[in-house]
Amino acid sequence: MLPSAVVPSKVKTTCCRSMPRCAGCPVVLAARTRTQQQRAGARAALVEEMLVGRPPRALPEPVQAALQQLVAARG
Repeated sequence: MLPSAVVPSKVKTTCCRSMPRCAGCPVVLAARTRTQQQRAGARAALVEEMLVGRPPRALPEPVQAALQQLVAARG
């Protein structure tokens, strides 16, 4: 077996902090996983909003009053 093909048998469980972007750093991996989950949740919410739509909201009171005045002026 070549020395470069040796795979460590133990998974790191603590951050060594010896390098800023250690490939197997559990802290970096956990942060990446959280970011991916947050992005997936945001995408899912956007798709749901696009497909289902938002529930209708009541118009603000000043807008309702202005519309009532327009209707009264018309008829």
